[in-house]
Amino acid sequence: MKRILPLLIGCLLLLGTVHAAPVTASISGERGLAFRLSLNGQPVSRGARPQIYLDQLRPGYHWADFYIPVGRGRGVNYRTQIFLADGFETNFVLIARLGFPPSLRTVSTVPLAPPVVYPNHGPYPTPYPNNGYPAPGHQNHGYPVPAYQLAPVEVDNLLQAIQRRPFDDARMAIMRDALHESFIESEDARRLIKSLSFDENRIETAKYLYSRVADRQNFYQVYDALVFNSSIREVQEYVQSVR
Repeated sequence: MKRILPLLIGCLLLLGTVHAAPVTASISGERGLAFRLSLNGQPVSRGARPQIYLDQLRPGYHWADFYIPVGRGRGVNYRTQIFLADGFETNFVLIARLGFPPSLRTVSTVPLAPPVVYPNHGPYPTPYPNNGYPAPGHQNHGYPVPAYQLAPVEVDNLLQAIQRRPFDDARMAIMRDALHESFIESEDARRLIKSLSFDENRIETAKYLYSRVADRQNFYQVYDALVFNSSIREVQEYVQSVR
């Protein structure tokens, strides 16, 4: 009996750890509605944004406090309780229409997939020594230098995983996780950037991906994914500044 009791306690602690695994959520303002958010009394956004992606959250109920600017320094406060299901990413939309109080609706709950691990493929050696890029292990404009190139099928799988997420914040988070220690072709970067809905997010991602393309001489292909000429100029200026 003395041996069984510690084992039982250990099992209960293990079960508690499993259920406490972090979950994710995303909140988007209807028709580009911008808002600020505090979760359980803690601010999670510095300024008003149309989309917010949340990760490393515990399952269960959380208090969400929204501030919706309406102009001339005024705004509307809205508080509600949200439920995050264990093992799922929960997607919400914030609605604020003239003549009605704000409301938060659940759009979808998506099962969380296990982390994607991309092995080092022999046929895709690092191009740095021959192309004049920094040697592996050095730093490149604040980002770690990628160690290997994603195979075409891996890029396709990454694009499919991104497209299953309804909001840009979640798509960008997946992109950064997958490309933290790897690089891709410029054409693949263009495809990934084009999967984003808002041009400001495309600009941010284009800047991020510049340090992760294997063929920088073809980076001009990325500009096709940007909607406005001003966006192209901003990315071009960034590229010139870090060369």
